Amino acid sequence: MEMARPSSKRTLLWDWTLTRDHDTTPALQETTASLAKSLSSHRIASITNWNAWRPPELNPADLPFRPMIRTRAQLEGGEWDVIRGSIDAELQRDPSSAVVVHTFDEPERIPLSVDDALRLWRTRILPLRQSHQRIKLVSPACASDAQGSRWLDAFMDALSLDGERDERPDILGLHFYTMPDQTAEQGLAAAKAYFEGRRAGFGMFPVIVSELACTSRDPAVVDRFTRDLARWLEEPKQEWVVEYGFFGVLREVADGFVSPAAQMLDQKGAWTGLGTWWVGLEEE
Repeated sequence: MEMARPSSKRTLLWDWTLTRDHDTTPALQETTASLAKSLSSHRIASITNWNAWRPPELNPADLPFRPMIRTRAQLEGGEWDVIRGSIDAELQRDPSSAVVVHTFDEPERIPLSVDDALRLWRTRILPLRQSHQRIKLVSPACASDAQGSRWLDAFMDALSLDGERDERPDILGLHFYTMPDQTAEQGLAAAKAYFEGRRAGFGMFPVIVSELACTSRDPAVVDRFTRDLARWLEEPKQEWVVEYGFFGVLREVADGFVSPAAQMLDQKGAWTGLGTWWVGLEEE
């Protein structure tokens, strides 16, 4: 399954507020312009924004976009039309690559019950894959805590594989955040064990880690965790991790759990040191 540029697995988690503020924020305009140079370094494989629509300000337009069916709302009305339009645009953009569609973002917190998710998966989402062989579905991506693990276990266990009837996703979607008091070494060990355990438990699917971050308030801990885990994820023996993205590319800290030290942008919209490294504007 051809998914990303050679040697690249990094997906840019581009918050929707950047699209909202782009035309009135000069530093953010400079940031988007810098992505052309980043693309030439082959560090970024794709972009996603937790939405059905492609960020129009990102250039060049040939960077693959991964639309997301974040909640049941994206399966209805105008949002459904946008999902279909984004998929059609990706099918036309590159006839040789898979069109990857993310589904249900931390459904256990919406909350969306497993039963409702299964019904929507079978009646609305699986027909997308049946409509074109290049469409690849990512499983719902749950939080890496006990509640998220129970939800994903129940969802995956309920999917059928019976002869030609395969309800399983093409790709396993995962999230991972460290605990704020963990050292870089503890966070790294926990992340590796979580990714390997989840994959082994579900039958060795390819994996996309669609949210990932260290939540320590110590910038040195965040920096070491982020860079060391990126190196591990990009090793050849982790070829089963096809894409991953650090949270996040946004100007404001999303909530009290997320660490300000992990931000890829500052409040003006310029790359932080970590962001400059992440998108390939700094040497590894």
